Amino acid sequence: MRPRIVSYLDALAGAGWLVPDYALLYALAMLLGGYLAIRAAEREGLDAARVFRIGAVTIVAALVGSRLFVVAQYAGYFIEHPLEVFDYWNWGTASTGAYIGGMAGALLACRAWRFPALRFLDLAAPSVALAIVLGRIGCFLNGCCYGALCDLPWGVGYPAGSGAHEAHQAAHLIGAGGLSLPVHPTQLYEALYCSVLFALLLLYRRRPRRDGELIALLFLFYPLGRFLNEFLRADDRGMLGIISYPQALALVAMGISSIVLLRSFLPRRGELGVSANSTI
Repeated sequence: MRPRIVSYLDALAGAGWLVPDYALLYALAMLLGGYLAIRAAEREGLDAARVFRIGAVTIVAALVGSRLFVVAQYAGYFIEHPLEVFDYWNWGTASTGAYIGGMAGALLACRAWRFPALRFLDLAAPSVALAIVLGRIGCFLNGCCYGALCDLPWGVGYPAGSGAHEAHQAAHLIGAGGLSLPVHPTQLYEALYCSVLFALLLLYRRRPRRDGELIALLFLFYPLGRFLNEFLRADDRGMLGIISYPQALALVAMGISSIVLLRSFLPRRGELGVSANSTI
């Protein structure tokens, strides 16, 4: 997809360089996400330097986790070709692994620098939503994470060499040249959904709340959208019975987030106006 856009803009105005690639979008997500979290920390009177250090560890852990998740999915292949583990762009990365790795890195870094973990995760929640938006735009331009066949007006055809084109050719649906059959732009569905979620998290952050509410809201509503969007995807994500691995993890995330939010909205001891030791 991206080479076709680059060629078109080059032919039209010599501006193919305007089309961003994965590396640029990743870098933009890190810079903007880090900036938003640090500014939020400053507004709340928190140690911005510690937030920066914890954020850096979180980003590295997310990148490592995104690759290791793919390696674990195709362990048989990588056991036979161990050096290809470090070939980051071959076989790609997985966003599910990024969430797991990032969360683990954040919790360990918060413990190391003695920073309230839920407070940091709340600071990071809008940044994570924004990173998903930019990452999915990168997926769309790269042609990965493509959708199932689509007969709607916005269906997207991918060029030869893309995952969708190779899959359709292998299924004898198309020939060697031209475009793939139109597919759902599932990457843009997710980017649009997370754009709305990003805006809502910024608004929610302004109201009085308990620590952990923002990150719980993110990992309740994002997995819900991801779970539904998975039904429209056609690329290989690995299956666990009748659902994909991302769908299984989405269910786990929604369950944990629901518990956190339920506990957050329940009144704590002493907030009911009755002493815990009183008798009625």
